[in-house]
Amino acid sequence: MKIELTSGAFSESGKEVYLTVEMSEGERREKRSFTLLRAVFEELGLPTPPSEITRENVCELLAADEQYRAIKKAFDILAFGRNSVRTLTDKLRHRGFSDEVAARAAEYMQKNGYLREESDAEREAECCVQKLWGKKRIMLHLHQKGYDGEAFEAAMAYLGEVDFAQLCVKLIRQKYRTLPKDEKERQKVIAGLVRMGYTFSEIKDAARVVEYYKLPGDI
Repeated sequence: MKIELTSGAFSESGKEVYLTVEMSEGERREKRSFTLLRAVFEELGLPTPPSEITRENVCELLAADEQYRAIKKAFDILAFGRNSVRTLTDKLRHRGFSDEVAARAAEYMQKNGYLREESDAEREAECCVQKLWGKKRIMLHLHQKGYDGEAFEAAMAYLGEVDFAQLCVKLIRQKYRTLPKDEKERQKVIAGLVRMGYTFSEIKDAARVVEYYKLPGDI
């Protein structure tokens, strides 16, 4: 079988390379098109088209083309919201890419600054605070999102500046206005606040503020 790299061209941005390969055996001919990142193309060291290439070269082109498609899909995923390296890798895997290709695409996005775990983790924590979540729930949420290491530490540094007792006060007043006098109903409210991620100490401090500083109209 004869395999020829028949044409090649750079994209307008210069970041991609479009290649065409023609495989022929007797009267049978087949054409394949590939899109590669320019950096990957240069690493492969392929001859300038038109030139004959090997089966091994075709395998390399197939792998590089799949890597490009995974990176392109990664851009689509990130356009919809923040992702950690782990969650981005998982989403790529669920879209049919192999573990290796998915991991390399996520690594590429992080290495080139398209995915910034530390700032993303901090912004994710900020969003959780805006939802009036307690620290425990936010920490669990960040772990579930795949943030760990320095990214998790960056989020924790931000959370260290948050007054969660005061945040709990805001939640109580927004959701319940005040704490019920009935002990059974009061325990239900406290259980709800615990589920929101607040500690008993924070709830106790918040209750003291809510009950001492009455809102207009409260008896």
